[in-house]
Amino acid sequence: MKRVAVLSMAMLTVAFAADKKTYRYNCKDGTFTVTAAVEASGRWSKVEPVVLQIDSEPPQTLIADPDAPDADSFKNKDYEFYALKTFITLTRKSHGVVVKTYNACWVE
Repeated sequence: MKRVAVLSMAMLTVAFAADKKTYRYNCKDGTFTVTAAVEASGRWSKVEPVVLQIDSEPPQTLIADPDAPDADSFKNKDYEFYALKTFITLTRKSHGVVVKTYNACWVE
């Protein structure tokens, strides 16, 4: 019986760990969407990557930035998304040089 109880608790933990949600951001310089796993606490999961979609461009997978523990901060080699309360920005880089910045963003 003990094994069944442990297995059931593990299955419940996985089932309620995180729901995927898509957020649409409107910014001064354009729009984009981010699909993230949201934990029961309402915070974005730092374990699962987020998916960034800008218009018809191919989706980008971004991973959590360990240097920003209090913010929703995810990046890859080309993009960096950062959100802390109402300060939201997305930066696009090419070979380390900023190409475009989406700022003054708000979530729909």
